[in-house]
Amino acid sequence: MNIKEILKYIFSFFLAGALLWFVLKGQDYEEIKKTIITSHWQWLFVSASIALFSHYIRGLRWGLMLKPLNLKTSQSNLFMATMSGYAGNVVLPRFGEFFRCGILQKLSGISAKTSFGAVLIERAVDMIVFIILFGIAFLSQFDKLYKMVTPHFETQGDAIEKRFILLGVFLFLFILIGIVLFSIRKRLTSTVLYRKIQSMFMGVYDGMRAILKLERKDLYIYMFYTSIIWVCYFFMSYVVFFVLDDTSHLSLGVGFVMMMMSGLGMVIPTPGGTGSVHFFATQTLMAYGIAESEASSYALIMHTSQTILVLVVGGLSSLIANHKQGHSQEVILSEKDAL
Repeated sequence: MNIKEILKYIFSFFLAGALLWFVLKGQDYEEIKKTIITSHWQWLFVSASIALFSHYIRGLRWGLMLKPLNLKTSQSNLFMATMSGYAGNVVLPRFGEFFRCGILQKLSGISAKTSFGAVLIERAVDMIVFIILFGIAFLSQFDKLYKMVTPHFETQGDAIEKRFILLGVFLFLFILIGIVLFSIRKRLTSTVLYRKIQSMFMGVYDGMRAILKLERKDLYIYMFYTSIIWVCYFFMSYVVFFVLDDTSHLSLGVGFVMMMMSGLGMVIPTPGGTGSVHFFATQTLMAYGIAESEASSYALIMHTSQTILVLVVGGLSSLIANHKQGHSQEVILSEKDAL
């Protein structure tokens, strides 16, 4: 590990700590403690069950992308590798993607490099789905999300006026940035940042091409798995509303926004979304009129319960994988390939 990577991880932990401090500073800890103690914990078991099911489906989807390469493994191996990866992400950001490929190689003999290619494809697919759903959430709930940026206004009329001003500023900046980037496009193409962004988009493009190479039946199954995963993501955060009395009345629409804002927190490179998920979840609930202490309690309960689940199941999966006898992978060429 070079100095650049070490500094990256140090910054990641620092950012997580800073965001967590920002969320909890000035809070009434006794009130938060009281809220958590009087919670309806049975709903966390529902959330955990949904989460495990989504992780299981994610493993199946991963394995589906290995099918065109005639690489096969069991569902249990895919699940253990997937859960090990989630646990790895809690320890170090983005480490889990490499770790789960290593676990799968140990269990099934499938090259980590090959399975990592399938991971990149699923990340590209989820990125596209996330952008689409986030756009829907932003446009449909703009009034509420606006409060996360500018929460205090003297009058409703003033708020409406400033809302349109802010939207106009965003559009102006978007156009201005576009003009500037276009004018310096030749210099940009030689920068490291440009090459990284280009590589990311090429990865998305290659991922889409790889998916389209699936047989029609497998393509439909892949799309079905993806839909199930995102539906599970929604209910994982929505059912936690019922853990607290103060959030139990919130609608499905709020649950949808919570899924997207929590997802945005997971995109930020902090260990397992620590700090970033707390920040976005708390700010989202406050935009919907939930008191700060209750909003913070929700964020703590939701993230902590999911983190414990991942560490326990992922940790056990890693231990089992390390003690389980692996097997070599035979790549069987199809008749078409043989010809």
